[in-house]
Amino acid sequence: MRYLQLLGVFLRTSIQTDMEYRADFFTRIVASLLGLITTVGSLSVAYQYTDTLRGWRFADAMTLLAVYYLMDGLIEMFIAPNMRQVMQQVRDGTLDFVLLKPVNAQFLATFRQANIWRVVNVLVGLGLSVYTVSRLSLSIGWMQAVTFAVTLAAGVAILYAFWLFLVTLTFWFVRLENIEQIVWQAFEAGRYPIEIYPAWLRGGLTYVIPVAFIISVPAQALAGKIGGTTALLSLVVAAVLLWLSSAFWRFGLQHYTGASA
Repeated sequence: MRYLQLLGVFLRTSIQTDMEYRADFFTRIVASLLGLITTVGSLSVAYQYTDTLRGWRFADAMTLLAVYYLMDGLIEMFIAPNMRQVMQQVRDGTLDFVLLKPVNAQFLATFRQANIWRVVNVLVGLGLSVYTVSRLSLSIGWMQAVTFAVTLAAGVAILYAFWLFLVTLTFWFVRLENIEQIVWQAFEAGRYPIEIYPAWLRGGLTYVIPVAFIISVPAQALAGKIGGTTALLSLVVAAVLLWLSSAFWRFGLQHYTGASA
């Protein structure tokens, strides 16, 4: 309950901060919607010349896009702003102010800030999911819904753990912005079916940067293409990566040299 209360406080303060600049808030929302129109338009043009892309129909590709926007919104709302702030604080030696608080350092460092305006991408993703299910001839049962929810949650956890690994490296390497850009490029590749890429790139997007588990697997669950076994595998991968990333974070803290050291 204590941590849930803290999350509520973090969320309220983030809303207050973002709403100080309301014109910027609504401008960013419009920009996100324009990005959606551009992406859907490019997919529509591609499917004018073919019925499927490596087994993905237009309806299936829309589920992929829906999950992409859901994940993108969650990343930019909760994960990215906190992880970037941690990297900055490690460089400045000001992470001390986090470590001295009477609360778990990993929790405080990675959940205390939110970009509220990014909720529009989450809403777009939810809207696309509903549209895909209701208008593009997809039927979804309770088992399919549970599988989708499980794989989506596992995807968020996998992404969080992977980014925490990168952030922890700043305890040894001062600047990691270039690595972050590589990760973002890989993530953006996930808006399209992973099967359209060459075998070496598919392997990299599955085992090196696990974009397949983050985007493709939840999308396939929504489209009814996978079952409980794959969902269970996603949970196992998420649990293992969360444990490893947390252990690596604690190890990295032992090598942190702050302003008070």
